[in-house]
Amino acid sequence: MESWKMPEKDLSTNELVRRAMSEARLLAKAELLHAKVELAQEVRAARASGVFVGGGAALALVGLAMLFVAGAAALALPLWAGALIAAGVAFVLAAVLGAIAWTKLPRKPMRHTLERLSMDLDELRQHMELSRH
Repeated sequence: MESWKMPEKDLSTNELVRRAMSEARLLAKAELLHAKVELAQEVRAARASGVFVGGGAALALVGLAMLFVAGAAALALPLWAGALIAAGVAFVLAAVLGAIAWTKLPRKPMRHTLERLSMDLDELRQHMELSRH
């Protein structure tokens, strides 16, 4: 646009408002694109976390089933000891998978988008302050 070459003091209010709206639209489109990309990344991370949660839940159920199976299979040990050992192993594995899943979850969803929006708002505030003087 050739009007971008004109100094701001020579621009009409309408032209300044038009430019501001145009820049705001571009900024909104860019932020939306960034938000979509970031959301897709977080969905992938949550999906991976879900796999570990599912594995942990399945092993927890296996551990419960092992409580019963171990009772029948532990002939060399007292019934309660064999069942407790088998179930304990399954529950430890379930806890490990649950801990892995917990570390995979995003702590601050959409962190990059929120940081960019905060910076954009700060810049807009500074620009508004400068334009008042």
